[in-house]
Amino acid sequence: MKHTIDLHTPEFQRTFLEMMLLEELSEDYNTEAIETLVVRGETAFPNDPFFPAMRAYPLIREGEFDRAKQQLDKASQLGDHFLIHCLLGALSDDSGFTYEAEQHYLRAVERYPDVPMAQRALAIHYFHRKFYGEAGLHLMHYVRLAGFNEETVPMLLEFFQVFDEIPLEMNDELMKAAIGYLNANPRNPRAHSLYASICSHRVEMLVKRNPENELLDDETVHMLIEVQEHGMWSATYDDSEDQMFRAMFADYVDNVILPNTSRFYVYRLRLRYWYHRLTHRVTGGYPDSMRPS
Repeated sequence: MKHTIDLHTPEFQRTFLEMMLLEELSEDYNTEAIETLVVRGETAFPNDPFFPAMRAYPLIREGEFDRAKQQLDKASQLGDHFLIHCLLGALSDDSGFTYEAEQHYLRAVERYPDVPMAQRALAIHYFHRKFYGEAGLHLMHYVRLAGFNEETVPMLLEFFQVFDEIPLEMNDELMKAAIGYLNANPRNPRAHSLYASICSHRVEMLVKRNPENELLDDETVHMLIEVQEHGMWSATYDDSEDQMFRAMFADYVDNVILPNTSRFYVYRLRLRYWYHRLTHRVTGGYPDSMRPS
């Protein structure tokens, strides 16, 4: 049986407008684009709370909190929507009312448990308050709903860096996610840095597991090499203005590698780094021999 969907149906049109507007919830939001899409939505769907609620986003970003609150109250009169609660949470957060913000985010999650954005907003709120257990739970719910992608995997990997100790089995799974993200983004300094961080955590776990053993086993040595190599690659591909990954690699060389090796070893490592840095624009990617295993 053949099924077709008319692209001019209200459901299709409304979903399209909501999708395009939610894409504007970013650092690089476009006020004019938001206004144009909202007007279209309000014209076609005058009783839908989502579109007037969306008007509050640029007002919050620009610090016009009173106007934003009025806009969200106006939207609430038309009905309920997860965006209203998320934006009320953001408004309270930016105004310094932390507990109030938490209640708004919790209400969004309770009423809309299957909406990824609500879980993400609450996870970030808890993370900023350093409630890492709560943040981790909602972040994992977010990733479960949104799936593993270019945005969720780095968030997940970065989050687990705040924990000193996690089960080795959990590190196994994070390692798989880090390798997948790295292989999909071989020239991304962030991907190399995140993989190196997961390897570093694994080294700490392996050492703590056998504290009486003065000699490092093969896996621990391999992980140490991975930390060093991918720290180098993160610096190699770092073309950012703040040069954060280059600074991290330089600090690691000076404070970790040099005190535990020799100046000749560090000289060779730096020579390799500069060679790759000068040639990476031409060669692309990184050698198969450098891929994580």
